[in-house]
Amino acid sequence: MTCLHKSLMAITMTSLLSGTAAADEATTKGNLEIKSDDGNFSASLGGRIHFDTYLFDSDLEDPISTTDFRRARITLKGNIYDWSYVLEQDFTGGDTLSGYRDVYLAHEFLNGEIRIGQFKPFRSMAEMTSSNELTMLERPFSSATGLYDGHQFQQGIGWTGVQDCFTLGFMAFNLRDAGTPRNEGVGASGRLAWAPINTDELTLHLGTSVSFENNNRNSSDLTSEADYAGRRGPSQLMALTPGDLGGDATTAALELAGSYGPFYLQGEYTVGEFEGNYYLSEEDFEDEFGAPAPFPCDPEFGCYIDNQSIHTWYIQGSWMLTGEHKAYSKKRGAFSSAKPSGDGLWGGAWELTFRYDTMENRDIQHLEASSTTIGLNFYANRNVRFMFNYIMGDDDFTGDNTDQLGVRVQVGW
Repeated sequence: MTCLHKSLMAITMTSLLSGTAAADEATTKGNLEIKSDDGNFSASLGGRIHFDTYLFDSDLEDPISTTDFRRARITLKGNIYDWSYVLEQDFTGGDTLSGYRDVYLAHEFLNGEIRIGQFKPFRSMAEMTSSNELTMLERPFSSATGLYDGHQFQQGIGWTGVQDCFTLGFMAFNLRDAGTPRNEGVGASGRLAWAPINTDELTLHLGTSVSFENNNRNSSDLTSEADYAGRRGPSQLMALTPGDLGGDATTAALELAGSYGPFYLQGEYTVGEFEGNYYLSEEDFEDEFGAPAPFPCDPEFGCYIDNQSIHTWYIQGSWMLTGEHKAYSKKRGAFSSAKPSGDGLWGGAWELTFRYDTMENRDIQHLEASSTTIGLNFYANRNVRFMFNYIMGDDDFTGDNTDQLGVRVQVGW
């Protein structure tokens, strides 16, 4: 492009923006927002950057210590008349389609909104917690990083809303996101959260969710995995329903959480049933699960995998050392991060965290993995946070005990 062309383009863009500014209103309260004078059109621009460092203390497995952009997202949202929209792109996704996160249209309906497009199925309190608000670097096993492996954002239609102290959400979806192959797999999920006590000082939360996924033509496998030593570390396959067999997976979960002053506690217990009735050769079993089958295999057909019952639960909590309180979001039915009061060391807030997380396949002997995490979070301000996690991994099936030190620098706006 020549200097003349660049100059003409700059003049044109300046003219367009000047014309828009004369007609519309722009605000910058936390993010950049533009709204038309008549209120029929609006757009706001937000984003987040999560930059991680992973250092491993290897055991049987030997993962690579590295750095990683965990998230680098731009989010555009707003309204067109009485419809709202969200368009979110994560540049760490690898390509445009794989980077789509929330991409949907919404319309108010029955004290809530109907969503059409790609978004998270309503299941798991941990999954409903924004990545900007996570207590630890990663979500527990009862989320799309474990039990619902690879099925975090799905395409379909759903409704979510708040009625008094109840938060509800339902979704029917295709088993794909924008970056995965077209298929005929289907699923449905629903979640109910109840906060009978929710004050500035005290919150009590109870919840439950159910989920159903059914493989069909061209579907990928339904799997459950445990990243027991953190992201980029070793992963233990916990359950497998091959996509070409048309099997299904169902889950049911209970949630209990609360906060009092600077203290916070949260736990979930989830049971999943993965359909089996197939054979794997002894070599394929070891490749998939990381160790030889702990039961006799047929010399001709191989290792028979029946239906698999998965149980996973966690308990996590934190103590705001500088006295802040974690707020509760009724819209999401989940807790948010505390907002720094400015009274702590270096003017920020400090949070001591812990979690115990475990997952078990009760139909394959010794197929169990767990992790214990202790952490420290520093909130420099409302938008910038530093996170430190030490994760102690334990894979009963392979005997591996790899640990990880994870560090995150995070900004969100």
